[in-house]
Amino acid sequence: MRKALILGAMIVCLLLTSTGEGLHQQSMAVAKEPKASVAKLSIEQKTYPLSQLQADFRQFRKIIEKRHPKLYVNPQELSELFTTQYELLRDQMTELEFYRVLSPLVGSLGCGHTNLTVSKAYEDYLRKNGKYLPVLIRIINDRAYILQDLSGQGLPAGAEILMINGRRIPEIISLLWPNLTADGYNTSKKYYLMNNWFNGLYHYFIDNATQFTLLYRTEDDEIISKTLDGINNQEMQMTTMSIYYPRGNSLYTSAFTENYALLAIKSFSLRNKKKYRAFIDQFFQEVAEKEISHLILDLRDNWGGNPYYASYLLSYLISKPTTYFGKAPFYYIKYKNPLKPAKHRFTGRLYILINGASFSTTGHLCSLLKSHSIGVFIGEESGGSYICTDASINVTLRHTKLRLHCSTTAFATAVSNLPPGKGITPDYRITPTLQNYLEGTDPEMNLAIQLVSSPENH
Repeated sequence: MRKALILGAMIVCLLLTSTGEGLHQQSMAVAKEPKASVAKLSIEQKTYPLSQLQADFRQFRKIIEKRHPKLYVNPQELSELFTTQYELLRDQMTELEFYRVLSPLVGSLGCGHTNLTVSKAYEDYLRKNGKYLPVLIRIINDRAYILQDLSGQGLPAGAEILMINGRRIPEIISLLWPNLTADGYNTSKKYYLMNNWFNGLYHYFIDNATQFTLLYRTEDDEIISKTLDGINNQEMQMTTMSIYYPRGNSLYTSAFTENYALLAIKSFSLRNKKKYRAFIDQFFQEVAEKEISHLILDLRDNWGGNPYYASYLLSYLISKPTTYFGKAPFYYIKYKNPLKPAKHRFTGRLYILINGASFSTTGHLCSLLKSHSIGVFIGEESGGSYICTDASINVTLRHTKLRLHCSTTAFATAVSNLPPGKGITPDYRITPTLQNYLEGTDPEMNLAIQLVSSPENH
C-alpha cells in the first residue's frame, strides 16, 4: 500500500513537472516570436478622419470669407460653391484628395496671387519619391504635343498626345482649368502654367499614378500606345507657390547691336537696389551716348515683385511726371506721388515683349506704359494688368497642414482706360507654333527685330 502511494505521488510530480516545463517552453516560444510589423504609411497614403477634414475646411473658408478682397467673384456664388465642395468630404481622405476639394475654391476667386499648396511634408516626400509623366508637352489650341521624351522609349517630338491613362486631352484640360489661378478672366496665365508645369499639375489634380499609358499620333498619322514608368524630376515637382520664385542667376541682362538695344528683366523680386540702379543707369546712359533709337524690352516670364524696381525702370521710359499707384496700402504711399523722368530717359521707339507670366508688378508696369501710349506690345496677353490683390498672408491648415497663401489688399495703378479682369492686349499678338517650340525659335523677338528694321520706323 505504501509503495502504491509513493508511486502515485511520483507520477503526480512528474506530470506537474512536465506540464510546468511545457507551459514554460510555450511561453518562451511566444516571447521569442517576432512581433507583427506594422508598415508606416507614407504621407501620400496617410488619411484623415472626417472631423479633421471638416475642421480644416471651416478654417480655410473663414480665411477666404474674412480676408480675401474677392474682386471678381460673386459672394452668393462663392457661398454655393463652398457648400458644394463641403459635401464632397468623406471619412479617411488623403491629403491629396482633400487638396483637390479645396483647390477649385481658390481658382474661383479670380486671383492670381492666392494659392493653395500641399503640406511641407508632402512636398518633401515628392522631392524624394515623386513619379511624374516622363514627357514634356506643349498645349496648342487645346491639343497636346510631345516636346521632349524623357522616358528613353523613343517617343517622337512633335507627336500629338491623344490620351493619358484613359483620359482624353480635352478632358484633362477641363479638369485642370478650375484649379489654376489667374487675375479676373485672364486665360494666358493658365495656359502658361499648363505648358510649363503640366507634369506636376497632372499629379496634383488629375492622377498621382506612377505609370502612364499614352495614346499618341505620329506625324505619319500612326496611332501608338505606350506605357511609361514615371520619373523623379525636381522641375516637375514645383508647387503652386514655388513656380513664381525667380530662377537663374541673370535676372536682368542687356545687349547692344548696331540697330537696337535689348533689355531683359526676368524678375522684379530683387534684393540689391544699389546694384540694380547702377545697372539701369549705366544701360540708359550707354543708349543715350550711342544715340540708339530702338529699344526692345523683354518682360516675358517676369512674375513681378517689388514696385521699387519697376518704377525705377519706368522713370527712364516716361516723358513727363507720372503717378504709379492710384490705390495701394499706406506703406506704398510714396508711389502715389508723381514719378519724375530720369536724366537719360529713352526717347526712341520701344518694343515690349509680354506673355502669360508677365504678372503682378510687371502687369502694373505694362498697364502704365499701355495707358500712356508708350511703346508697342508684342506677344500674348499679359498675365497681369493695372489691378491685382496681394499683401498676402500665409496660413497652414491645422490638421492636414495644407498651406494657403491668401491675398488681403487690392493694388491698382493710376490709370483709367483699361478693362478690369484682363491682361494687356498686345498690339502684335504672337502665339508660338509647334515648329517654334521644336526648333527653339523666338517668334516674338524675331518680330520685334523685324519691326526695328522696318522702313516705317526710321
